[in-house]
Amino acid sequence: ASVCHETSLEDGRHALFLPVRAPRGNLVGIAMILADCKSVGDDTVERVTAAPVRAIMQRLAVLLKPGAAQKAGDTHAGGTAAIPVLELAAETVIAVAPRARAPAAPPPVAAAAISPEQVNDILELELVYEDTPAPPASRLNGSAGAAEIKSSSHMLSLEFIENAPAAAPKPPRAARPPAMPAQSAPPAAPAVVAAPVSDANLILEVLPFAKLRAGGQTRRFQVVARTSARESQRDPAALDALILQRLLGWLAAHRTAWNSQPTSFTVNLSIATLEDERFVQKIAAALNAHGIAADTLGFEIAEALCTQRRAQVERFITQCDKVGAWVVIEDFSFDSQVLPLLRSKALRLLKIDPKLTSSALKDKLSQALVVATVQAAKVMGIHCAAKRVDSQAALQWLTAIGCDFAQGAALSPAHPLEALASSPDPASRVDLIRST
Repeated sequence: ASVCHETSLEDGRHALFLPVRAPRGNLVGIAMILADCKSVGDDTVERVTAAPVRAIMQRLAVLLKPGAAQKAGDTHAGGTAAIPVLELAAETVIAVAPRARAPAAPPPVAAAAISPEQVNDILELELVYEDTPAPPASRLNGSAGAAEIKSSSHMLSLEFIENAPAAAPKPPRAARPPAMPAQSAPPAAPAVVAAPVSDANLILEVLPFAKLRAGGQTRRFQVVARTSARESQRDPAALDALILQRLLGWLAAHRTAWNSQPTSFTVNLSIATLEDERFVQKIAAALNAHGIAADTLGFEIAEALCTQRRAQVERFITQCDKVGAWVVIEDFSFDSQVLPLLRSKALRLLKIDPKLTSSALKDKLSQALVVATVQAAKVMGIHCAAKRVDSQAALQWLTAIGCDFAQGAALSPAHPLEALASSPDPASRVDLIRST
């Protein structure tokens, strides 16, 4: 069933309660999903009640299904048997075991043979790509024995974030207890398909940071990669490496096209790249090999990653500071967990969440957060930029409150990297704003 219940908790989290039903409709448990309110979007309820999640609920029902001796207390039939409750924390890959049921007749022999490690395998929710074949429908028939339960090596995914990167493949587990009957389980599919990203389909474009205030000679561009959706999802870390390889190679070969005045470029990074402890050293070596100054390159990190992968982001920022590269926090919304990162000398730019800037002219709270971001950036000695600015009214307001840069439809569009030498200098939009 797709019915669910949602509620907000006093500690700022959001709770969703999903029924765990057997294929025949019997209610055998309740799954509770806890998530930070900032990770819950408008479509969260629709997404957690979609077919993949219902399939997961059925998998849980197979494990939690009461034995034949307990059917007299079936809650679906109006009985009084206790309903197991599963607590699932959003944004965390965890394994949970069912709570103990009310005393009842001894369970079937097959159920008793399930070890804690096997329960962990069944309930563990791992991220997999849509290329991975779904488990056969026969495994959801509500009467799976212990051997059938063992044969499932991975689950469908619970996903709350757009384009969320896949978890790294887990090392193989130790051998199963001898109590289980021998059976050859299919190998677990890797979380990331290790297929090479095609260089031929990759197009690099640059999106200018248009200046909203006079002063300064540095041109700033964001590097935008255009490729097929399938290519971009195969290996995020490999795609990031290919983008940087292409960018640095082009900059070294066309030095006069961009080096006639101070110019810098920013590149978005995936979580897979941030987790590579040697990434910054590799980039530093590539910059030295091409003879390009480290401060030519900046890396954009989404605010959501700063909260979800705090340790990796802090390590990455520290490494960038050591080699001379710099960092941008993208979709900045004044999250209190991110504010301590503003102390780093490697952090030089905040890109305000476009949800705030697009609603700032109509919503007082959004307006206050944008103004607070601009003022905080000034105090910390860093720049701030607005993205997806699509109207002259928004552009004028952002200029009036002191925002440094802007990107969007109301300004210069993205153009191919190769056209950088002949593109007009987008260094200032002040004259255009004053004339409108």
